[in-house]
Amino acid sequence: MAASSSSTAATAMSGPTSRASVHPGPPPPTPSNHHAVPSSSAAAGGTDAALSAFLHRLLLSSPAPPLRSPPASRSQAPPSLPPLVSLHAPDPCALRDAADTGYFHLAGHGVPSELPSSALDELSRIDASARSESNLRTLGFSEEEEEHEADGGAEEDPAMVFDADEGEMDALPPAAAEYARRMRDAGMRVVALLSECPDSGFREEPFAEERRKPRCLVWASKVSSGEAAPPAAGKAKAYPYVVALHCQWEAAGQEATPASSWVMDDGGEWTAVGARDGALLVTIGDIAQVWSNGRLKKVRGMARPTVASKDARHGEPDRLSVTVLITLHMDSVISPLVPSSDAAAEEGRDGEADGAGSDRDEWRFHSFLLEDYAWRVYHQRLQFKDPLVRYRI
Repeated sequence: MAASSSSTAATAMSGPTSRASVHPGPPPPTPSNHHAVPSSSAAAGGTDAALSAFLHRLLLSSPAPPLRSPPASRSQAPPSLPPLVSLHAPDPCALRDAADTGYFHLAGHGVPSELPSSALDELSRIDASARSESNLRTLGFSEEEEEHEADGGAEEDPAMVFDADEGEMDALPPAAAEYARRMRDAGMRVVALLSECPDSGFREEPFAEERRKPRCLVWASKVSSGEAAPPAAGKAKAYPYVVALHCQWEAAGQEATPASSWVMDDGGEWTAVGARDGALLVTIGDIAQVWSNGRLKKVRGMARPTVASKDARHGEPDRLSVTVLITLHMDSVISPLVPSSDAAAEEGRDGEADGAGSDRDEWRFHSFLLEDYAWRVYHQRLQFKDPLVRYRI
């Protein structure tokens, strides 16, 4: 009996061991299933190690994405070529494209290729500092406005302004006078061309029957050397005009390729305009836009060369760029042109300053006096606001 009891006790004590051999218990803790609460420094180290391992596997498993260069800015975009219009054989399609752009190249203009350089050379020898007061008088501003300029309102641009009307060219040297005369004739032909296309230009000839008297100005601007970016806002002066003619190859000097030009579009953005051999760059002005009742897009201000050329004799950049403006006299009233065949419009022509006429309700601009508008344009920063906004209906 004692032996049996001892045997039973021994069996009871060895029972768990026997069962463990048949059904093994849970494995000992390992790093994969053990979640002991670490200290803050240990947790941070573990997180950094896990993140480093993850990023390492990610870089090895997927190739690096290609780097994309930032989009080219407007100032870095290659110069574009505007529509080409010829005075010898005008293309209506090209003229409509020019109306939608606000500027175009002009062929068949009759300006000799060597004349612009000769005119620029003569004008560069004139003392521009002595012409600041005569510039304002040429533009038609009063003595009080001259005093405003003398008090610190004057800018470096324009350097010189000359009257290029017949009998008013005495202040111009011979080559410059001949250049102004030929550019003026080409500009008047452009105005007549725009009058022959009523769908994209004027609805009547603005200078027919001496209804209005045109005026021609030679506008010489200073050009900074190596200026590849657009001009700074407010640096360039401006003046109202119908059309302006700019010779792009004058800024290229003796280089084979004419220099491109900066043009500020109707939205206030600078655009680089390429050059064509022998073609003039024509920009459409604010007066032309009003005359067309908004059908023509305009350019704010005038075209400006991208880079000044180098003077081989002195190693210095040329300081002037010449633009010829077809504009009006200061006492002119600017308003949309109405068809000359409309009898009511003929009756209302005398009341043009008051906006009279049968097409009055269809006008997109109020009438205004050029004298007031010219002073505002001359002193306003063109890139910030369209000077014609206040006259729009």
